[in-house]
Amino acid sequence: MASTDNEPPEVVNKVLSTSTIAYQGNTVPGYVTITLDTNEPTRGYILAVRDDGRQTKINLNDFKTKHVVSWVPWDDQKREPLPPGTYHLKSYLSDASYNSAQGFPIGQITIVNEPNPKALVDLLSISNASISPKYASDETLTTFTYNLSRPAEVQIAIQKNGVDYFQTTKMKLDLGKYNFDWNGKNEKSGLLKDGEYDIVFKTIELAYNYPATSQTIQKIGNITISNGEGQIPQWRLEEIISDASFDSKTLNSDGTVSGNFTIAEPAKATVYISTAAGSHMNHVYSTSQELQPGTYSFTWNGKDMMNSKALNGTYYIKISVTEGSGSHGYITLGDPVTISNHRSILPLDPEKQVKVITEKTQMKVYPMDQGYIAVKNELLSLISESVDDGYYNVLVKGVPGKVKISDVELVDSAPDTAPTTPLNPKVTTTYTVVSGDTLWKIAQKHNTTINDIIELNQLDLNKSLMIGQVLQLPVTKDLLESGNIIHVVQSGDMLWKIAHMYGVTVNAILLANNLSDLDYLRIGQKLIIPAGQPKEETRQDIYVVKSGDTLWKIAQTNGVTVNDLVHANQLDSGSYLSIGQTLVIPVQQSAYKTYTVQPGDTLWKIAQANQVTIQQLVDWNQLNVDTPIHVGQQLKVLTL
Repeated sequence: MASTDNEPPEVVNKVLSTSTIAYQGNTVPGYVTITLDTNEPTRGYILAVRDDGRQTKINLNDFKTKHVVSWVPWDDQKREPLPPGTYHLKSYLSDASYNSAQGFPIGQITIVNEPNPKALVDLLSISNASISPKYASDETLTTFTYNLSRPAEVQIAIQKNGVDYFQTTKMKLDLGKYNFDWNGKNEKSGLLKDGEYDIVFKTIELAYNYPATSQTIQKIGNITISNGEGQIPQWRLEEIISDASFDSKTLNSDGTVSGNFTIAEPAKATVYISTAAGSHMNHVYSTSQELQPGTYSFTWNGKDMMNSKALNGTYYIKISVTEGSGSHGYITLGDPVTISNHRSILPLDPEKQVKVITEKTQMKVYPMDQGYIAVKNELLSLISESVDDGYYNVLVKGVPGKVKISDVELVDSAPDTAPTTPLNPKVTTTYTVVSGDTLWKIAQKHNTTINDIIELNQLDLNKSLMIGQVLQLPVTKDLLESGNIIHVVQSGDMLWKIAHMYGVTVNAILLANNLSDLDYLRIGQKLIIPAGQPKEETRQDIYVVKSGDTLWKIAQTNGVTVNDLVHANQLDSGSYLSIGQTLVIPVQQSAYKTYTVQPGDTLWKIAQANQVTIQQLVDWNQLNVDTPIHVGQQLKVLTL
């Protein structure tokens, strides 16, 4: 029977799900569900009181005839778990007419301590810990199975370095086991890049007297994306950006060049001018708004982002595309524009290279030390042999950059990119390997390339040449005109490469062809290669720089001049030498004489007789000063 306005409400039914609980319980329940049925809508609170007077409230905020509350033994006022003990539960309820029923007994709860409190979320399994999401597929790639020990509001996120790359909506869940399926993408089906990501649960416990208002964030696992399509694939980019081109192949007289690009589908786009290595020179078109299909124009001033003139080289149109899903990618389109009247950065002459020995190495490249990843066995031409703060200065795809010396090793030379092709490739000659030979030296001496020698003899680069080994060498029959060699310019040719190929200087080629160093070579252009003068046959020793060495000291020890060292190694006379650096010591074949040790000889006597130093004798003959010389021993003595 319903009460009148003057009658207090009545509790007609009461149920406690358990009589023993613990805050974040493990072996015992972590909360109790209290159910109260009243004869009319009521609200108020339940008071939990311990025998010593410690108490806390469980609020019932809404008018209801059935109150169901899941309660963890938590004191909201003191913000701490309730201490162990027996608590008596009493209800204090009012109806809509403010009639109240005070202190109605509901039962009692025993709160106990747990030695190992149970976590709210427990990740039970990950079906696939490494996944490879693809652009055109949204299929489930992995399933997270987790358990909730108490009711909670749950949000699952995929993070990297604290940044959310995927996040579910908030879900109010009861205790129990749940599965979550994921396709490896963000909420809009956008691609995530390869890498390791954290599985993060953001939770708010719902079993408190007053539910918490801020999320608890817990990392409970990891997942790896590998071999996924982290960027929009090229086939899709070609559908979005249908065309891009420069209006000219060179800069105009005012130092600028214009161009345009055509977009076929709505997307955000930023247009860059890039180097052959992919690094960005400047951006020439950008907008925060999504572009609609159409053709758009841009102009480049021939400069980088710091307003400095671009180096000589080729530059491309590179477009950054972002779809509505957030997926992103780069596409390079059209023929490049070539700059030939600015400053050039050239490799050493003769060319020297380093080879990448790690799987990958992060390089710094022009302009402004942008990132470039070089891969194992990639060859890079040295700009300088000096080491700059642990880096070599190199060219990579025509762009100057820096690579860690620990990630590369010096090699003799790289194969020429545009070798002179033999008129009859079957015509060969033989060569017998002698002491000191390398593939680079043999190729230079016989006007061929390392690649030709390797292919003709099916050599393994991991195996050293052997003295006495017989090699087949190609014979090149170049067209001769007026006693000079004619070279036909091929794709990728540059003056320094052509000069290096034929053993002449760049200036000699410029003079023979009435060219300026600013002139641009054309594919198919014929160049006269002036006949070189025969060089005096010399032998080159290798010297490894030690602590305390100077150019003067090395020159004195090896019987050469500082100028000889500077010229042979293309150094600046003021260059700083580094320990471990290798130097070429040019020595005339006739420079050494042989001295046979006589009875009574000492290194001091031999040095005095030949007007050299003891240290020079030791260095020339690689002697151990602690080992006596013996009669009949032959020593090399340099004629100074």
